[in-house]
Amino acid sequence: MKTNKTYIFTALTMLLVSFGFTQVKIGDNIDAIANTSLLELESTNKVLVLTRLTNEQMMNIAPLPGGMAYNIDTGCIHSYDGNKWINLCDSSLRTFSFIDNEDGSFTINYGNESVFTSPNLTGPKGEKGDTGPEGPAGADGLSQQEQIVIVASNGQTRFNTPAPIVDDKKISVYRNGIRIAFRAIDSTTIELENEIICYQNDNIRIVQIL
Repeated sequence: MKTNKTYIFTALTMLLVSFGFTQVKIGDNIDAIANTSLLELESTNKVLVLTRLTNEQMMNIAPLPGGMAYNIDTGCIHSYDGNKWINLCDSSLRTFSFIDNEDGSFTINYGNESVFTSPNLTGPKGEKGDTGPEGPAGADGLSQQEQIVIVASNGQTRFNTPAPIVDDKKISVYRNGIRIAFRAIDSTTIELENEIICYQNDNIRIVQIL
């Protein structure tokens, strides 16, 4: 009898030790389990049901952080953070406000009362660039303007102005909406600068202040 008891004790000990170093897969495909899994559940028609507690029962339990339970009074899953139970259905946990601190940083206030403030994200300012070319003189309230839109042919560089040229500084030329440089050839003709090329169906708009 003593021998049988010793054998049973030894067998149970070996079984417990083996469970201490094993992974557990429950449900379908029990032979397939990820190396990083301690416990896996797999099924197409069954689910994991958490411990179901009333609110009073849940509040009387202080499990390890990460403990979870289904509160039948709130109808929600609750998680224990080490100090208190958190209702995972609480929408305030998923809201936040964004504040521009106007110093290159911003602050995010989360619904769970945590706060994140970024460092200054603007970085150092670069050197001021060169001043751009002076634009044409604006209208003085009495001046009028005329404009013409021309559909250019491939390689075209010369265009007629809507009115005789008196002052080429009162003329603006745009190719496909982008202002471009030109020079006056005669009293009614302008020519685009050498590096500017027109392609078939480019829109050339000439605006002339009279």
